[in-house]
Amino acid sequence: MPNNELILENLLIFDFKGPMAHFRKYYTNSSSLSYLIPPKTVVIGLIAGLLGLPNERNAKNSDDTYYEILNSEVCSVAVSLRSKVNRMMQTINYNFTKTEGKKILFNKPTQIPLEILIPRDCDEIVYRIYFHHQDKKIYGLLKERLQMKEYVYPPYMGLTEFLASIDYIAESRISKSSSRKVEINTVCKLNEVQLEFIDDNLQYITENMPTGFLSDRTPKKPEEYVLEVKGNVMRVNLKDDVICWSVTYPEKDSNLTENILFM
Repeated sequence: MPNNELILENLLIFDFKGPMAHFRKYYTNSSSLSYLIPPKTVVIGLIAGLLGLPNERNAKNSDDTYYEILNSEVCSVAVSLRSKVNRMMQTINYNFTKTEGKKILFNKPTQIPLEILIPRDCDEIVYRIYFHHQDKKIYGLLKERLQMKEYVYPPYMGLTEFLASIDYIAESRISKSSSRKVEINTVCKLNEVQLEFIDDNLQYITENMPTGFLSDRTPKKPEEYVLEVKGNVMRVNLKDDVICWSVTYPEKDSNLTENILFM
């Protein structure tokens, strides 16, 4: 569903955090480089794991896969980087394997450089996730699991070795912003905004990231995203037909409002 046709009233907000992360760039080869934030495919996979939704190998038919249940026509997500992040390279030993029939043969190990994200000036990397689903059953089930901290599969930050934790923040009200010049708290598609560079303290980076899969796991066309890496809001002018959403936190944080763009 196009951005300007969405009808939303509320959404779920939770923090996804951990001491280390690696979100592999799909176009890297001999070195495993990492995105600075989880791509949309990772966020959708995270939510599918929390709910226990099947992938294409476990679903009875293609309509039952989480790619379809959480597709962009009915599901909206946004991501905000809430902590400063450093990058470091580590060399990891992998076993080079091949199969002969039912046998798995192990050859000499292969060393692969792996880029790992670590927090700067804090104990954990924190990403804030904003989620809405048109199906009230899916929406309500995730809300219940977030509140109870009961998940089908444990969350992790890109690699299963990097276990994560989740803090449920709130269910908040949401409305369309009428302004075309806004401060954005989330990563957004580069072709939807015109960046302002009036503040020397702002540092923008762009990332070419995957956007989703078809039911057989065929990748959809990637998009160029932009984010600010120093912990500041992005100052942008919205392009035509792009809708910015204003998120108002509950009564205890009633003065806190954020502007988001869905991925």
